[in-house]
Amino acid sequence: MNSINKHGFLLITALLLTGLLSSCLKENFDDCPRPFRLFIKAIDAEQNDITASGEVHRVILFVFNEKQQIVDAVELNASQVKSREPVNILLNYPGHESLTFIAWGNVDENVEFPKTTSVKALSDLYVRLRSASAGGRTRGALAQSPCDLFHGTLNVPVEYGGLESAGDQTIVISRKTLQVTISAYSLKMWNENKEGAYTFELRESNDSYDKEGNLSGDMVGYQPASTMDADGNLFTPIFHAFPTNEKKSYTLYILFNDEVIYTADKGSDGVSFVSGVGRLLNIIIDFRAGISIKSVVTPWNVVYQYVEYQ
Repeated sequence: MNSINKHGFLLITALLLTGLLSSCLKENFDDCPRPFRLFIKAIDAEQNDITASGEVHRVILFVFNEKQQIVDAVELNASQVKSREPVNILLNYPGHESLTFIAWGNVDENVEFPKTTSVKALSDLYVRLRSASAGGRTRGALAQSPCDLFHGTLNVPVEYGGLESAGDQTIVISRKTLQVTISAYSLKMWNENKEGAYTFELRESNDSYDKEGNLSGDMVGYQPASTMDADGNLFTPIFHAFPTNEKKSYTLYILFNDEVIYTADKGSDGVSFVSGVGRLLNIIIDFRAGISIKSVVTPWNVVYQYVEYQ
């Protein structure tokens, strides 16, 4: 338990410890904080319950009191999340007025995230994209593609009046990233079949989420891995990004030997390169018989099936 709150809170999963009871050393239990169970529920962009899907493979759960001071933190693994294993919330007298739970899911090495031992207050929480090295001149900073990041928050008033359970609580976590895939058909031919390095650069989004899960920080772009096939078509696999701020369009740059040769921010029909979190943004540019551009948003992991021009 965190040393700054000796009389605070014990947050323990059933697999780690069982049989522990909160202690309220009073003859009258009216002043005793009541325990409860906390469940984690993951949802997709359509509000579907995906907890059991295995898409959330790690959750770090922070707990703060009404003064936004850290009480404790615990990590749940993929099995615990998938099986909906409850977290038993057991409070010692005198307890707290309320507890705020902040959960981050799937945090990995592509983002900066504070160590649990360094978090002393709610204001210490953040997620920030790590910088990526640029191959040449760019329009600004580049970031590594983030993980499939989830976030959720829940405030629970502490109930008093006995040792019986106060009931179950659920913290709902949802995605904070979107997916992108980019295709440029006949790009090499359009560029006079020049040999060299062809790359995409997608700009731009904030590089951080703050303590409340809101976008913050500096503006960055992404330079995803791409492959040129034998027909001169350039493709990216699906990669993750933070959303643009206030539904602003991304801008796509196509580079040849680190020099911009084409730029677009919307489809031929005027649809901007915009997607909400939890969905897949498909950007398709066909350089044959004139330039045709499509911007299509599809569900998570569902790639738009483009019918190539013949």
